[in-house]
Amino acid sequence: MQLGMSESARFSTAEEACFRISYPNSRPRKSRIIALDSASLKTLRDLAGLTWNGARFLSYVAPKPASDTLHMLSVDAELEDLGGKRSSLVEELADADVVVMVTTAGNAAEAAEVIGNACFVRNKLATGLVLSAPDVAYEVLSRTLSNMRPFAAMLVISNGDEYVGEMLSALRV
Repeated sequence: MQLGMSESARFSTAEEACFRISYPNSRPRKSRIIALDSASLKTLRDLAGLTWNGARFLSYVAPKPASDTLHMLSVDAELEDLGGKRSSLVEELADADVVVMVTTAGNAAEAAEVIGNACFVRNKLATGLVLSAPDVAYEVLSRTLSNMRPFAAMLVISNGDEYVGEMLSALRV
């Protein structure tokens, strides 16, 4: 009995090669990585010096009333980049492809809600990264995860700052 070609072998043939896309993604991602508290901002400051592809590192400052251009959401937020320049959450999300919220265990309820809802209204998936440590009580971590869960399509716990950089690389930030 002779076995047929596997799918992998069949798709490697010259006949199938004409269907391959032979050029790289023509549009790099526009990522917004937002620190929700001061401890996670320190982590982002350390990471910002590395080479990233279209990423903007920001920090959540405070919620603010909705503008005239924001009819579907009752709040906006003020963000600040690492250089101190302030901008609106709505402006930052307008052309963002990837949104990552970074916080430490014990923080983020209000910020995650504002950012998560703004992403939802604009059909943008938000990812949450929670920085934990061995000395953080399970209840504190659990409360943070419960607060962020409704607002993040993917929620990841990190026990070390180095994992944040690896996660951002995996998301092609």
